[in-house]
Amino acid sequence: MENIILTQILTEIKDMRGDMAEMKTDISAMKTDILELKTDVAELKTDVAELQVGQAKLEADMADVRQDITMIMVTQENIIQPQIQLLAEGHSDIVRELKKLGRIDRMEDDISDLKAAVRFRP
Repeated sequence: MENIILTQILTEIKDMRGDMAEMKTDISAMKTDILELKTDVAELKTDVAELQVGQAKLEADMADVRQDITMIMVTQENIIQPQIQLLAEGHSDIVRELKKLGRIDRMEDDISDLKAAVRFRP
């Protein structure tokens, strides 16, 4: 009976050694997986940092664009629109003057016709 118990103990020890070897293999695989995860996390941290830098640059660029747009709007309102208004007013004045000149030209023609008529009258 001692032999049977001893054999059972030895069998259980062998099984335990097999289980231990399997556990060692599993632990080794887990260590490898953990190292890969650490590498992946480090890469993600780098990617996030690059994205943050890119986002900061975009935000700065947007601020510049907003400032440029504001300056353009102010220039348009204070310089360009008044000048366009002056041009429009000047154009209206020119059109009025041209109408006057057209009337004057017609009057000069009429005067010439009258002079010619008066000269030929006996």
